[in-house]
Amino acid sequence: MTSLSSTTPKVFNRPELLDNQTRLVLSAHVKPKRLVRDATRSAGISGLNFDSNSSMISPVNQEINHDNDDLPIQHHFNYDTDIEQDEEPNKDYSCKGLYLDQCHRHGVIPSTYFLRHLDSKTLSIRYSGLKPINIKVMLPSLKINTNITKLDVRDNNLGSNGAIYIAQLIADNEFITELNLADNDIGLQGCIALCSILCSNRTIRILHLDGNRFNDECASYFAEVFTHNDYIKYINLNKNFFENETTGRIFGQTLAENQTIEEFHLAWNRLRSKSCALLIKLLASNARLTTFDLSWNGAGLSAAKAIGEFLKVNSTLEKFHLDNNQFNTECSIYIGKGLATNETLKILTLNGNPLESSGCYGVMHPLIKYPMSSLQIIDLRGIIVNKDCIELITELSTILPQLTVKLGREREFMI
Repeated sequence: MTSLSSTTPKVFNRPELLDNQTRLVLSAHVKPKRLVRDATRSAGISGLNFDSNSSMISPVNQEINHDNDDLPIQHHFNYDTDIEQDEEPNKDYSCKGLYLDQCHRHGVIPSTYFLRHLDSKTLSIRYSGLKPINIKVMLPSLKINTNITKLDVRDNNLGSNGAIYIAQLIADNEFITELNLADNDIGLQGCIALCSILCSNRTIRILHLDGNRFNDECASYFAEVFTHNDYIKYINLNKNFFENETTGRIFGQTLAENQTIEEFHLAWNRLRSKSCALLIKLLASNARLTTFDLSWNGAGLSAAKAIGEFLKVNSTLEKFHLDNNQFNTECSIYIGKGLATNETLKILTLNGNPLESSGCYGVMHPLIKYPMSSLQIIDLRGIIVNKDCIELITELSTILPQLTVKLGREREFMI
């Protein structure tokens, strides 16, 4: 039997017959200076020459091996792991890009009109049948928009959900100063969402909320806005369902202390005589209001008495709209006495009231004794007047040359 030592040189003469592990075992008695292993070990040892005379494995390039004795062995493995992901393409964070991205996420067809007006100062989307989801996809874009200062989404039937999205918008946007949400059927829940934001909002100056089914339950939330908001100058609550005395009292108390609202519109509601009387009586101490619209309510006699006292003490109101309020001849006496001492009122509208000729006479006759009045327009259209009333108007022309009395349906009687 041949010994291992005698066969080893012969085996080394044909190293290709040995696999990697056999080569290492057979050469175990040899102590090489440095065994350099490549990371691709499974493919076999490469870069080595065998010397049959010395039976040693010697590196091909001794200088490289000696120079790299202190360097760590580098591995070049490419692992496939489940945490590797494709790089996300650059996202467009412009107003247009955010809007298109939201439309894609929610399956909404983008509005080309909206995209065209992102750089305009006014965005008006009226009568378009918008749904709450349409407002939702606009939110990210409008929140960062610095161009639009007027947002008009009138008559879109947005409902309470749409109003909630609008509330989220004005909570973050600091550039919109005029907001028109008229005729959107907002209701109580939408009112709560909007008022909670409006109490602390500092940018909205003009607010249209007419035709939104606001009732007496909403009155307390609007009262909070009147109390805490010091920036709104114009508010329109026409065509809602306010009616009871509590609403009149709450509105009167909070508006009396408000020092910023200049125009307040409460026409086409259901306020009756006592409610209107409480509102006007408490409002007399307001020192900021210049326009007050109480048309198309049921003011009646009690309110007429309050109006007379209001006109005697108030020194800021310039436009007073009292159309279609069931004022009769008796009511005109109290209104006329108030006009006789007021120096700031410029426009008074009483059209559509059952004053008759005698009532019109009762409103205007006190002005003959008070030439310091600032009245420019008295609107008495829709009321039939007689010859005596016409003569009174003619007489007033010499005393108040700036006054215009509107009679009939279309004709204006200039004096």
